[in-house]
Amino acid sequence: MIHAGWIKEENARIFCEILASLIGYEFDDLDWQAVECALPDTDDEQEERWYGYPLVGRVTRLDLRLAQAVGGSVVSVEVYGDPNDVLRGQVELACDVAAAYGMSRT
Repeated sequence: MIHAGWIKEENARIFCEILASLIGYEFDDLDWQAVECALPDTDDEQEERWYGYPLVGRVTRLDLRLAQAVGGSVVSVEVYGDPNDVLRGQVELACDVAAAYGMSRT
């Protein structure tokens, strides 16, 4: 595992887009539709109810797992892959920022 943590629910799409951009994958509306439709049925307290989504880029592959926090407005995340130290730091930073700040697409 590269990183596990949580992000603000409203930052979920941007978080996915950032991770994708780090590995050279174009995360588009269809990708987001798959994630967005799956999230309401997830539960971070039940391992079998997490949602997994692969991001296969030009550089490497990241496997993203997401689940709603029950009764909250955050999404638990786990990121798997075989990163170098730079990518590991970038993923950790993206998660930290998505947890602490409101982010928007412009």
